[in-house]
Amino acid sequence: MHGSFQQVEKDRSRWAMAAAGLSVAVALTLIVAKLVAWIMSGSTAVLGSLADSSLDLIGSLVAFVGVRWASEPPDAEHRFGHGKAEAVSSLTQIVLISGSALFVAYESVKRLIDPEPLQNGGVAMGVMALSLTLSIGLVAFQSLAIRKSGSLAVEGDQAHYTGDIIANGGTLVAVFLAVQFGWLRADAIAGLAAALFLAHAAWSIGRRALPQLMDEELPKSQRARIAEIVHADEGVIDFHALRTRRAGQRKYIQMHLDLDPDLTLRDAHAITDRVELALHEAFPGADIILHMDPHGESEPHDKFGARTDIDHPEYGEGSANTP
Repeated sequence: MHGSFQQVEKDRSRWAMAAAGLSVAVALTLIVAKLVAWIMSGSTAVLGSLADSSLDLIGSLVAFVGVRWASEPPDAEHRFGHGKAEAVSSLTQIVLISGSALFVAYESVKRLIDPEPLQNGGVAMGVMALSLTLSIGLVAFQSLAIRKSGSLAVEGDQAHYTGDIIANGGTLVAVFLAVQFGWLRADAIAGLAAALFLAHAAWSIGRRALPQLMDEELPKSQRARIAEIVHADEGVIDFHALRTRRAGQRKYIQMHLDLDPDLTLRDAHAITDRVELALHEAFPGADIILHMDPHGESEPHDKFGARTDIDHPEYGEGSANTP
């Protein structure tokens, strides 16, 4: 059973690494293309997109390192593994994206006040069309990788490129309007839109990364699923002290099972193994710790003073220890 869980972790890491590697390659390609387009056209919208892609490259490299580090097995100094490396890499991305948003907004406001005609608009439109196509392809692959790996770092990287799809589309339209109809301020407006998308991406990544660093509980729906699985085993009378968290791709679940006090140790152990296997089937690769308590003899709070399920009815009706 342990070997199958290790294989699940390896498969998840491979998908995450593939997505991170592809992201780096796409970012490099777009930086070169957009740099040429900006030099030839002078478009602030293209400049904003170039700044976005430059930070995408840094963010993708950070994500790649984070995914690789998070995939490292536990060692003597990190007995719980390195899963939180992904959340740390995401915080680095937030700083980079926020700086990019401010820079692009500043340049766009300047052009909004004092618009300038674009040069070689056809080159700029061609590059933005290429950027749009590559971004759509990358986001599609990242969506598949996220489903396969659950990687927070890849989710953060995808946030960049999802915003890029919208921003690049807006930039393409803005350059077209500026070239064909002389609407020069459309270019600056597209640059401001790109800055807003960057700011939104930073907020979205932070909203996902901080809960992991703070050991926030798994979503209510997943905790309810855990309660359902435990209650489904006829050998379990009740459970309490459920604690959950997530670090990178791995979920952590621990609880106390209330069992018949007259069971032999062998029988109690068999029930616990059965529950653990059922939880692993529902949450592949999860780190699960179960403690056996004689029903009616456990305290409502553990020795550390932590709140238990009796204080958290949202875990599901009947999940509290009720001797």
